[in-house]
Amino acid sequence: MIGPGGARTAAAALAALVALSAGRRPARADAPGTRVVIDRTVVRFHAPETGGTAHPRFIGERMLAFEARLAVLAERPDGLGDGYDERQVREALEHHVAEDILASLAHRLIAGSTARSRPSEAELERVEQTLTAAFLERLGGRARVDGAAAAEQIDPAEVDAVLHRQALAAWYIDRAMTPVLEPTDEQLREVFRTSAHPFRGQPYERVRAALQRWFVLERLRVAESAFFQAARARMTVVVTP
Repeated sequence: MIGPGGARTAAAALAALVALSAGRRPARADAPGTRVVIDRTVVRFHAPETGGTAHPRFIGERMLAFEARLAVLAERPDGLGDGYDERQVREALEHHVAEDILASLAHRLIAGSTARSRPSEAELERVEQTLTAAFLERLGGRARVDGAAAAEQIDPAEVDAVLHRQALAAWYIDRAMTPVLEPTDEQLREVFRTSAHPFRGQPYERVRAALQRWFVLERLRVAESAFFQAARARMTVVVTP
């Protein structure tokens, strides 16, 4: 359990969860004597931002396995994320928890905004489109993501919910924490010159739009990680393999 002020990271529980999820294969509905297991909760968590102990959040086995596959897709140019390990499960867990809390804060900020300061549906849709494009580019395209989802019996609506959560978290980071969604041309040129981005050897003007999406996603991941580390002292995360 990762509890308030604690340094325990539930390594043994995560390792057991990796072994279980990696070896799991859904039972066939037509196999005699088998029982189809739809899903089960493997993580529960709460934080003041999500309503505290009265309103725990849950992560299912299928979703955590899918998000671990996504962590692998970001690192490997082939496959559907098979063979994820404890590091990738931990990364998926922390990413999910951070985004869920940030999305909750976004909902709260939007609900408490005046009509003048409230974001329009068009603004939120633009953020989601930009982040979705960046996300899919990094992972090798929607077909690859959908293949990883199918491997864990995640349907397209659940994938869309993940993308929507990501956009809300990004909007909140940009609005309430640090500007990340609209880097300046000066920033992009500096990144182009100095960073280990995937567009080396190509003309800046040709790759500027893709570079911007890549850079936005990079900054969001850094901001999410920093948020998670700062919030550890006030959250409780329980892994139950």
